[in-house]
Amino acid sequence: MTRKLAVFNMKGGVGKSTTAYNLAVGLVRFKQQRVLLIDIDPQGNSGAALGIPIWQLSVQLKDALQRRVPITEVVVTTSSGVDVVPSNITLAEEEIPISGMPGREVLLKKALAPLLEKYDFVLIDCPPNVGVFAVNALMASDGVIIPVDMAYLGLLGIRGIERALTLIREHLDHPIRIAGVLATRFDGRNNLSKEVFASLKNHFGDQMFKSMIPETVKLREAPSHSSAIFEYDPGGAGAKAYRELVEEVYQWQ
Repeated sequence: MTRKLAVFNMKGGVGKSTTAYNLAVGLVRFKQQRVLLIDIDPQGNSGAALGIPIWQLSVQLKDALQRRVPITEVVVTTSSGVDVVPSNITLAEEEIPISGMPGREVLLKKALAPLLEKYDFVLIDCPPNVGVFAVNALMASDGVIIPVDMAYLGLLGIRGIERALTLIREHLDHPIRIAGVLATRFDGRNNLSKEVFASLKNHFGDQMFKSMIPETVKLREAPSHSSAIFEYDPGGAGAKAYRELVEEVYQWQ
């Protein structure tokens, strides 16, 4: 059965896209999984990080959501082995028209249905908000990975994330689960990082991933080389941390 996971946080700058595309590549590289990465964030960072020229797209996710083309015509196979449904900023320009479509909350779920048997994992990189695109991502997913950076403002956003998930469960009747909460931009030399992590652990308990993603320059540099961290800096702390996350996510059911 295909495992469908949204990578979601309403706060930007938490390593959401970094997690989405490195996790996708890691599942292909180390677990030989068939992975589809859907970039429903209009910034298009996940697709760009894997070498897709997002400003040269003839079709993209918005065309599938608006039923102009089947989603099979939007899929791009990358050199990493990850298949991607890419986007760019023009997706944001279609938010109002898409918000007015019948069944607007499940457009992505319905579009994806013909593809699911081809993949072991579907990962969805969400925008940093709780608008129609994020709702579509959550409604199309079984679980959610929540990256949280080690900053005070990261903690403040937790209540908003939980309210969004309650909306999905109670008002849209979709039983989405937390696959795991991921500490990102962790700096063990920094007392604030340790304090924020302790607070997250106290709040989420066993829902915290054991993996912690460090604050490293290499993770920020890798997308400019169209590479996952496993190719760009295979012996580094970032690659080790994401390899550990791959193992945890692979075990999730």
